[in-house]
Amino acid sequence: EVVDERGIEPNPYRVGFLQLVGVADTDAEAERIYGPHADYFYNRCLHVYEGFADAPGYRTTETLRRGFKPQFGLAAAKARANLTFKDFVDQGYVIAGSPSTVREQLGEAMKSMRVGHLMVLCHFGNMPPEVTQRNTELFAKEVMPYMKEMWGEYEDRWWPQPAADRATPAVLP
Repeated sequence: EVVDERGIEPNPYRVGFLQLVGVADTDAEAERIYGPHADYFYNRCLHVYEGFADAPGYRTTETLRRGFKPQFGLAAAKARANLTFKDFVDQGYVIAGSPSTVREQLGEAMKSMRVGHLMVLCHFGNMPPEVTQRNTELFAKEVMPYMKEMWGEYEDRWWPQPAADRATPAVLP
């Protein structure tokens, strides 16, 4: 078992990350389809009381030292207020575009953060069911198969296993 200088195994499956994703036939189509929904989500759905935006103990001293800012609250809302869809994409709020663009951006994000468990949000904002369904289908067929084996050299010991493989049935009298 390999460990880093802190004694932690560098297995990417130790980490999970949620990412909004929009897949379309082209990058331009993704902007047209998902732009309004990203704007709606980030500027109308994330109303969190300022006192809860950065609750005590929520962030570590190291996080504070590095200058990471809370994603919720008044300051975060003001920072997002005038962002364009290109800004949302460039700043990593949303990964969107053609299947090849999404594969590339998602792969870069997963590698740079060393994330093994990616939670993909294919429905965001005020997206209607048919747009969500098309997005989900394109992601499942054109993106997900390429991401599945990114960390194939590591064992995923954190993924839930079926109960039948772990549990022994009780013997009743």
